[in-house]
Amino acid sequence: MFLSIDTFSDNFGVAIIKDNKVLVIREYLKPKPFSEVLMPEIQDIFNKLKIEPSQLKGVIVNQGLGSNTGLRVGLITAKTLAYSLNINLYYFRTLDVMVYKYRHFCGDVIAVLNIGKSNVAYKINENEPVITSFEEFKNQFEKKENSLIIEKNLNLDWNNCISLKTSLCVDGGFYALERDLKADPFLLEPIYHE
Repeated sequence: MFLSIDTFSDNFGVAIIKDNKVLVIREYLKPKPFSEVLMPEIQDIFNKLKIEPSQLKGVIVNQGLGSNTGLRVGLITAKTLAYSLNINLYYFRTLDVMVYKYRHFCGDVIAVLNIGKSNVAYKINENEPVITSFEEFKNQFEKKENSLIIEKNLNLDWNNCISLKTSLCVDGGFYALERDLKADPFLLEPIYHE
């Protein structure tokens, strides 16, 4: 059984994954500070499922890109649980999972995040992420054929574009487990926007 945490944006999410199935998912849009919500939500999930933290095999967390405060809260919680329970810590990255979520699309999948100061970070399929200005991104991709753009915090009104409105805790959990993306709780650091 694995606990997956995603606090990279205003879409906060926590899930329990067991045997390739999602037992529970909790998602919120803009809750009060994550630091006040995360541990009570995790405890409530444990209580409702009648499970003990000691039953976890691992904790999965979004490493970023993302907001400073959100990522810090998620990573500190995941690292503390992994260390204190002596279980594996797994991680995933935002742009990787945004692409993964739509991996069955027959064409280019382009994940893009607003990272502030008129800049975006984007990733095409399995390529490395790129940071560029929004204008440059727009000129290159607005009318790109045979592509699907998944965006966060850009409010694009393009025909080939979908806005990410959920957390990545479920898809990120499966992504991290499939790829066995383990990290040392003492070494895993968040990847922030600027």
